[in-house]
Amino acid sequence: MIRWLFLPEVRMVGAFLLSLIIGLISIPVIIDVARKKNLVDMPNHRTSHKGSIPNLGGMAIFGGFSIAVLIFNVGAEAVNAAYLIAGAMVIFFTGLKDDITELTPLKKMSGQIAAAIIIILFADIRITHLHGLFGFYEIGYFLSLIITIFLFLVIINSFNLVDGIDGLAAGLAIVSTVFFTEWFFKAGKTGLVVMGLSLIGVLFAFLRYNLLDSKYKIFMGDTGSLLIGFFLTVMTIRFNELNIPGNTMNTVQSAPAISFAIMMIPLFDTLRLFIVRLYRKCTPFAPDRAHMHHFLLKLGFCHLNATYLLMLVNILFVLLAWEFQWLGVNRLFVLLLSSGTILTIIPIVIIYLRKRQRKMANHPEKFAKSE
Repeated sequence: MIRWLFLPEVRMVGAFLLSLIIGLISIPVIIDVARKKNLVDMPNHRTSHKGSIPNLGGMAIFGGFSIAVLIFNVGAEAVNAAYLIAGAMVIFFTGLKDDITELTPLKKMSGQIAAAIIIILFADIRITHLHGLFGFYEIGYFLSLIITIFLFLVIINSFNLVDGIDGLAAGLAIVSTVFFTEWFFKAGKTGLVVMGLSLIGVLFAFLRYNLLDSKYKIFMGDTGSLLIGFFLTVMTIRFNELNIPGNTMNTVQSAPAISFAIMMIPLFDTLRLFIVRLYRKCTPFAPDRAHMHHFLLKLGFCHLNATYLLMLVNILFVLLAWEFQWLGVNRLFVLLLSSGTILTIIPIVIIYLRKRQRKMANHPEKFAKSE
C-alpha cells in the first residue's frame, strides 16, 4: 500500500484531494469554535462586511496544506518538508497572534524574517542568481541572504495587504500557484507540484465558505494571507533558481519578470501604495481604502465580480509576460510596470469624472461661475 504513495500521479491527486477534504471538514468546526470564543472580525470604517465573521480560516489552510505535504511529499523529487513546515509554523503563530490580539508591523515582520531564515539556512532555498536584473547575475552568499529575506517580506506582505474583499487573496493565490505548478509539472518537479496542489486544494475549500456560504462564512485572517505569501515565496525562489541561464532545465527567459507577472496584482498594488504613502509622508503600513479592489467597489462592482476581474487581469499579465519574455528581464519589467500603471489610472479617472458629474448635478451654479 505504501508503495502506491511513490507514484507521481497518486501523490499529486492525493495531495489535492486530501487538502481539499481537510479544509471542507475543518472549517465548519473552526467557525463554531471561533463564534463560541468570540474570535471574530467586527465591521469598522475600513471593512465592507456586515456582522461579526470568524477570521481564523488560516488555521484550515495551514492544517490542510501541512498534512497533505507531509503525507505525499515522498520520493526522489520531494521538497524539504520538515523545514518548510517549520517555517510555516512560525508564520502560522505570528498570524494567529495578530488575528487574536493584533501585532505591531515590526513584530509581524520579525516573525516573517525568522521563517525566512529557517528556509534559507536549513533548506538552502534562496536566490543565488538575478538573471541580469539591473545588470546583476550570480551573487554572493551574503547578498543572496539579504535579497531572499527581502523577497519573503515583499511577497508575504503583498498578499496580506491585498486581502481586503471576499475571495481576492485566495483567488489570486490560486492563479499564481496554478502557473507555478504547471511549470513544475512540465519540469518533472513532483515534490513542488505536490506542494502547489496541496495549497490549491485547501484554498478551494476555503473559497467554498468564504464566497458561497452565508451560514458558515469565514475570513482567512492574517494567518491565512501570511501563509499564502510564505508558500508562494518558496515557489518563486525555486522557479527562478531552476530557470537560471545555462541550467539544463531552463525553459523560461526573464524568470524574475515572469514571477512578478504571476503575482502582478498583489505585488504591483503594494508597490504603488508604498510609493504613494511615502510621497504623502505617511507610514507605508498605514491602512487605507486606496487598493485596486477598493476602486472597483467604488465603481459598483460587488466582491465576487471584483475578485473575478482582478484574477482575470492577473492572468492576462502572465500571458503578456510569457509572450514578451524575449525582451529581457529589465525591459519586461518596464513593460509590466507601465501596463500596470495605465490600468490603475483608468478606474481612478472614471471615479474622478463620476464625482465631478455628481457635483455638477448638485451644484450647477458653482461650475457655471467657473466657466
